[in-house]
Amino acid sequence: MEEVINEFLNKRPDIVAAYGYGSGIIKQNGYTENDKPQLDLILVVDNLKKWHLENMKMNPNDYSLIGRKYFSNSDNQILKGSTGIAYLSNIEENNNTFKYGTIERLDLQNHLYYWDSFYMPGRFQKSIYRIKDTDGLQEAIKINRENALMIAALLLNEEIITKKELLTMLCSLSYMGDTRMKIAENPKKVENIVNGSYNELISIYNFTKEYMKELDNEHVAVNISAIRRNLKHFPISLKEYIKDDFTAEAIIKYLTELNRRESKEQTIKGIKTNGVVKSADYASKKLAKRFKH
Repeated sequence: MEEVINEFLNKRPDIVAAYGYGSGIIKQNGYTENDKPQLDLILVVDNLKKWHLENMKMNPNDYSLIGRKYFSNSDNQILKGSTGIAYLSNIEENNNTFKYGTIERLDLQNHLYYWDSFYMPGRFQKSIYRIKDTDGLQEAIKINRENALMIAALLLNEEIITKKELLTMLCSLSYMGDTRMKIAENPKKVENIVNGSYNELISIYNFTKEYMKELDNEHVAVNISAIRRNLKHFPISLKEYIKDDFTAEAIIKYLTELNRRESKEQTIKGIKTNGVVKSADYASKKLAKRFKH
């Protein structure tokens, strides 16, 4: 897998960091050995538009006609939108299908710390395959995951919970309000993510903290009061939205509104970056997976 990904990246402009994710790279339940899902990548760059202008010369087939016009004629902020990331999908190369999103380093770090956008933080709360990394991004990913763990425990609001319940709640945060879950996504997506990469998630998250104690292989004890004492360290955008109302309802409302808005935006942006034909093809594959599982 690493060789395939590196061969793909070596044909494209320089990147700051790269991560793999999704069912083609990270094991998920619901897939057989005969399935060959696309390979999903996140590429971190210094300048989004500059990178794509260079890549259009190197790899013109990555782009539809509409996509080439969109990347050429739009300014950097338009390309970023609120989520910071622009995707290209259905890229056939060496008998593999790739989808990759590009995002600037500073945007990714800020989103991971502040949750002003939840599109990337939600992705990095799950298992990822590190291809290339930086110390700054590693720290931002760590803080993002720490916050997600506290939020998940706070939402469950139980003194003793199973690790699986905690990880399921954590992995569901980014799907609250996501419009695609009602239409194109597999309704068992969160369940498949947790079951398929359970051991990896266990290794990512430390269940022995000041607010959480590991009781055995399956259960943890949670100190909700200790989590509430840590509220001042929570992501700024979340705190500004809910103010002093740190209830489950307020947190869910924030994530639901943010995810709904950003999932709609990314769907529209996907048509602009990939064109109608590629977008329709991508959507049809998603629908096929939904009804298959």
